[in-house]
Amino acid sequence: MKLRWNTVGGKLGLVFCVAGLALIWAGWNGAATYNDIRKQFPYLISGGIAGLALVVIGVGLMVIQSQRADRVQLEANLVELRLILERMTGVAVTDGSADAGLVVAGPSAYHRPDCKLVAGRDLRRITADQAIAAGLEPCRVCGVGEVDVDLDLPSPGPASGTRGR
Repeated sequence: MKLRWNTVGGKLGLVFCVAGLALIWAGWNGAATYNDIRKQFPYLISGGIAGLALVVIGVGLMVIQSQRADRVQLEANLVELRLILERMTGVAVTDGSADAGLVVAGPSAYHRPDCKLVAGRDLRRITADQAIAAGLEPCRVCGVGEVDVDLDLPSPGPASGTRGR
């Protein structure tokens, strides 16, 4: 029999709860055999406190196991949703850490992901080629569509009429 470690917490929690309830019953049964409260008290204390502790530990284990199972199901749903989005849009969905080649598409222009005009807005991310094909203009603020300029031009000297301040 192969033991599945991902379900041990729930089963162990159930065992702890049953053992705790059995200990509470044994304490109650032991106390019920005496009429004198001084003789009942040790049974109620030892059986009741130890049994209650086992029940609390068992319930805690079952709650933790339930949360773990829910997390696994949620992660599986998110992976499936990511695959569906990639198939629908044709763009690989990223986690936001690597935005290489992606731009943010606004209503009439496309921007760099760090552009101050689209900061904090939830807009779709597409490639620059897709933005151009959709007829969007490049942003004039962040300069996403600017062409690199050759900066090897000679700087103007003092004879050009500019003053150095």
